[in-house]
Parts: sequence; C-alpha cells; structure tokens
Amino acid sequence: MLEKLRTYFLSRQLRRALAEQNRQRKAHTLQSAHTIGILFDATEEKDRKDVLALAELMQEVQRKKVRLLGFVDDKQPLGQTQFPQFTPKDIKWNGKFVSTAVDTFLSDKPDLLLCLNKHQVLPLAWVAAASKAAMKIGTTTPPPHDFDMVLETPAEKGIRFFVDQLELYLNKIVPSKHEPASTL
Repeated sequence: MLEKLRTYFLSRQLRRALAEQNRQRKAHTLQSAHTIGILFDATEEKDRKDVLALAELMQEVQRKKVRLLGFVDDKQPLGQTQFPQFTPKDIKWNGKFVSTAVDTFLSDKPDLLLCLNKHQVLPLAWVAAASKAAMKIGTTTPPPHDFDMVLETPAEKGIRFFVDQLELYLNKIVPSKHEPASTL
C-alpha cells in the first residue's frame, strides 16, 4: 500500500518537475560536451562495471568531467562504491527525495546527461527530469519525459551497445553557428 502511494506521489512530482522545467537547451556531441552526467540503474553488477568503464574512458581518454549517480533498487545501499548512489529508502512516502547524492547531482549543470534507465525506473526518470543539463539523452521510457534524444536499443545488448549507438548518432549532429540550438 505504501509503495503504491509513494509511486503515485513520485509520478506527480515528475509531472510537476517537467512542467516547471526551465533549462537552456543546446545540442552537443560527445566531443563538444565538456561535462557529462551519467544517471543509471546500479542494481546489477554488470551494468555498474559497464558504466564505470565508460566513465573511465571518458575521463582518461577524452578528458571529460564525468559525474555519476546510480540508483540501487534495494532497501540497503551497496556499501562503498566508486559512484554516489541512492535507494528507494531515500524517497519519502510523499515522493520527496532526502538524498544528498541526488541533491549534489542536480546542483551540477552538465553539458550532456545520459540516462541509462533500461528498466524504466521512476526515480531515475524524476532525477533526469529535474536535471538542468543542456542536452538530455535517454533510453526509451514512457511519457512524460524531457529527453532531447531517445535511443531505443535492446536491453539485452547492454550499455556498451547503447554507447556505440549514441556515438554514431551524436557524430551526425552538426550544430550550426548561425542558428540557436533550441531550433534544431
């Protein structure tokens, strides 16, 4: 019963966050983005390893500033990890977050936000909607969402396949210097 009530209020918070969204949109490629936020479902170990490998690649090779936030769909956090995390325990019954990890992630304004939410987890959708990132890219999620680009990839292919497809499509974006990015 409490879980249904929490889901209802969190859905309401999501719609409210989208209605109040006021961000400066700008098209970015992986090369043009200086800061990248990665929001992901950290429940499965394979996904955690793939995201950490992706973050390390972006930091070491591409010299990007990467900020991670993982959602662990369990009552207890994973313990000490290489990324900040939040759990369903960090969501009060009325749908409000009481997580410093979420607050810290939302205080940052990345050029590019990648939301890896293959299981369509509602708390991840809310954090993605509340983010002030210039460009948001996510996996397929039911509306409402605020993504500038949605990539539909098979869940069994994993995060590496998603990133390969992301690079393919982002490299095709050529922002014009004569038009504002909001018209693209």
